[in-house]
Amino acid sequence: MSENNYEINNRMEQIRQQFIDAGVSDLFGTKKEVNSLPDLLNADETVLYATSGFVDKGTVLVVVTNQRLVFINKGLIYGTDFKEIPFKHINAGSYSKGMVLAKISVTNGANVTVIDNVNKSNAPVFVQKLKYAISQKEEEQTHVVVENSSNDGSVNNLRNLKQLLDDEVITQEDFDAKKKQILGI
Repeated sequence: MSENNYEINNRMEQIRQQFIDAGVSDLFGTKKEVNSLPDLLNADETVLYATSGFVDKGTVLVVVTNQRLVFINKGLIYGTDFKEIPFKHINAGSYSKGMVLAKISVTNGANVTVIDNVNKSNAPVFVQKLKYAISQKEEEQTHVVVENSSNDGSVNNLRNLKQLLDDEVITQEDFDAKKKQILGI
């Protein structure tokens, strides 16, 4: 077995274990999409949840990772449709349950992506995991921004922090703490 095949197989095993750890249960009709994940996900990317559904009349695998939301649809004959939405562009995630199946809606800017025919029990878990991943990413970025800005110690840095507060990237508490640190209060 070549080294590249070994790496792909190893990565596939990691992804399968992440599916198990996340409680992923319904991936109806997405075996080819699941098998393409080692090529599509970054080496440091972790699957938090996944489900199958229909988007624009095609069966897709929808994956929430620790970095982004990914849609994969491998065609019957050729090609792969791959779409990603970075968390910073997602405004909302919601679901509605029908008699048998559910629908998930993901809003990013003026666009709403609707995932139809989702397993009814998967929809709320998917939306919860998506919101969790977004909040974790925002928290991580805020921490990095605040830490990086605190190393400067200049008054210009205070202006930058104020802008971050105004843009709602950091909280008032973060701003107040760093302001005291910068001013030496």
